[in-house]
Amino acid sequence: MKISRTESRRTRDVAARVHSSGVPLIIDTVWIENISSHGARIRGQRAWQPQDRMVLTAVFGDFQVNAKVIYCERLGADDCAIGLKFDHPIVANELA
Repeated sequence: MKISRTESRRTRDVAARVHSSGVPLIIDTVWIENISSHGARIRGQRAWQPQDRMVLTAVFGDFQVNAKVIYCERLGADDCAIGLKFDHPIVANELA
């Protein structure tokens, strides 16, 4: 049985930043591929582990949301696709 999304994701091509919630502080610039009110798929250089905690922030503006890594798929030597689940729902338009 295939499980499908109950909510569509908006395709985006927006630069953002992520930083770890713990020590040591890890900061990475990422691209948001798609986003919904409950999560996002981002692309970055660093590989993250499932269950890692991070904060996704807008490069410009004051958007910020805490998130948990659901998956990390290595696409190349310096390219990873990371699936995030937000701690609380957001308005997907907030990150523009």
